[in-house]
Amino acid sequence: MIEPGDLVLAHSRGAFATLIRFGQWLRPSWRPGRKWNHAAIVVSVEGDKIECVQMGRHGERVPITEVAPHGYYTTRKIPQSVDSSRAVCYALEQVGIDYSVATIVSIALNLLTPKWMHIDFRRDGDALICSALVARSWEHGGWDCPTNPLDITPAELAILTA
Repeated sequence: MIEPGDLVLAHSRGAFATLIRFGQWLRPSWRPGRKWNHAAIVVSVEGDKIECVQMGRHGERVPITEVAPHGYYTTRKIPQSVDSSRAVCYALEQVGIDYSVATIVSIALNLLTPKWMHIDFRRDGDALICSALVARSWEHGGWDCPTNPLDITPAELAILTA
């Protein structure tokens, strides 16, 4: 049963989705989760109506059916240690913030360069990528993210919640 705070992993179509999956394939440790290119967090469940917060061009509240247009999705339970109400509250506060293209570019360049050469084009601010929205939401609920939550990918979330 889907509950607020749960993770939604999506496999969608399009060039950007394909590039994300390819980038995740480049890192051997991410390959088990590479089929997922998008993530969202469930914020409301009322009968059959399930709403999520996701990062499109900006943070937006959408029905779960819009998380993976022309694709498919799965859900994973929120970690037991996480306070779902605090996680959902944080996610809802992110509605309207910008998508962080700079983070995607930084992750892509870091995949193509040696590990000792860390590249980060992000500026201070509130922009996030989809998987960072989920990781930061869970973090506000008490989750101890094992990696930098601002750089986490959908593949990493899939592996961590398998």
